[in-house]
This record gives sequence, structure tokens and C-alpha cells, in this order.
Amino acid sequence: MNLLLYIIENFLRIFGLFWIAGGILALKTAKESCFLDTCLEQIQQKKVDHLVTNFMFIGGFLTLLSGIGLLINNDGVVIILVTLIISQLIYFNIKKRKFMRAESEEEREEYSINSSTYNAFLTSIYLSIIVTIKIILKRSIDLFN
Repeated sequence: MNLLLYIIENFLRIFGLFWIAGGILALKTAKESCFLDTCLEQIQQKKVDHLVTNFMFIGGFLTLLSGIGLLINNDGVVIILVTLIISQLIYFNIKKRKFMRAESEEEREEYSINSSTYNAFLTSIYLSIIVTIKIILKRSIDLFN
């Protein structure tokens, strides 16, 4: 049982490195998106929807934090992961409502959900499950020792 816990903890640490890189990349992309939103507002002289940019900042920040939590093997990372999942669900819900109200094909395309975003959501769920299993396994080992 200790070997399984050791394997899970080290898998999560290694995955944490990738998750940190993903969080940094998402924050960089959000910064670029914010710049583009500002440029579009100035060119078009009308307000641009900042939904995607705002959620990119939120998602990037939570991904970075959870990656750090995974890397340092902190059990509290499950709270950050659940927060990330909830923020993604809110984002999907808002996008769905805007997609349903879209009047043009261009708007529908803008409010459709990218497969990479959906895959990140699924990965967040899987990570939360693995972290929860690790916590349960760790507590049961501590209980029996």
C-alpha cells in the first residue's frame, strides 16, 4: 500500500510540473488576449466581450496554483482543483447561453467551446479524483500505523 501511495504522489508531482507550465502558458495567452481585446475595442469603437479573457486569467491562475500544490504534495490542492472545476462549469454555462442567443454564425463560433478547453476540464476532474484517492490512501495508511 505504501508503494502505491509513493507512485501516486510522485506521479502527481511530475504532473504538477506540466500543470505549472500549462498555467503559465494560459496566463501568457490571457495577457495577449487582453491586449487584442483592447486593440479591437479601439478599432471598432465598441465594447468587446472579455468573457474568454477573464476566464483565461482565472483558469490560468488556478491551474498554476494547483500545479504548485501538486508539486509540493499538498493535500489542500484538492480545494483549488474543485474551484477550478467550478469556474470551468460556470464558463461553460455562460458560453452555452451566449451560443444559444447568438444571431450569426460568427457569434456561434465565438461562443463555442474549444476541445482543448473541454479536455483541460476533464483533466481537472481526473486530477481531483486521483488526489482524493491519494488522500484517502494516505489517511488509511496513517490510521493503520
